[in-house]
Amino acid sequence: MYYKDGCGVLNVVGPKLRSLRNGRNISQTEFSRLCREKGVKRSVATISKIENQLRSVYDYEVQIFADVLGIPIDELYAVEVEETDVQDAC
Repeated sequence: MYYKDGCGVLNVVGPKLRSLRNGRNISQTEFSRLCREKGVKRSVATISKIENQLRSVYDYEVQIFADVLGIPIDELYAVEVEETDVQDAC
């Protein structure tokens, strides 16, 4: 997974969240319900936007996502960064 600054990417945890959620066979609908049980109401549409990096993520949301998945929070930030020249971005 790659993150290029300045390309309209609004978070770095989305693709990892999708991968971990799918790896546990949790649908977006179920994930939304589990988040709601932890006190954070996020619709399926919002979960989709986060996973597709179209919405930024609050720090407390990342903590809830990690809690729902039963993982340490830093696992959601385990991303591969591609170094590019600023001129080459986008």
